[in-house]
Amino acid sequence: MTDVKERLKALSIELPVLGAPRYAYEATARWGDLLYVSGQISRTASGEILRGRLGDDATLADGVTAARTAALNLLARVDDAVGLDNVHVLKLNAWAFSAPTFVDQPSVIDGASQLLLDVLGDAGRHARTALPAHVLPQGALVELDATIAVRG
Repeated sequence: MTDVKERLKALSIELPVLGAPRYAYEATARWGDLLYVSGQISRTASGEILRGRLGDDATLADGVTAARTAALNLLARVDDAVGLDNVHVLKLNAWAFSAPTFVDQPSVIDGASQLLLDVLGDAGRHARTALPAHVLPQGALVELDATIAVRG
């Protein structure tokens, strides 16, 4: 068993099994040593989309849960494309469905960042953008995309 798989097991985390995208794009695209991961929303393994608007009908804790859920989907896409052992997260872009008065998107997206660190260790350290959104696909609470370095 690999280090990352051992960490997932120790954290009692199972990566979701994701289907192909519904629209005309790829879930991931690789160019040389870079893997680009398309936007992953806060959809649970059972297919439920975590919805709500931060500062309105969703709490900070709801947002953190949604960010972690989207990060699990992101990791599943990376695992499907190249595996998780020889990757490093370079950049995480994140959007959180927010009311105009909600300004704590960085705390919400820390849920995703912390999960990446917990699962990948130092390879999960990344640059990040955390922005509000007035709406996200399918009413999702959080969406993430990433640029991943692939070693070897």
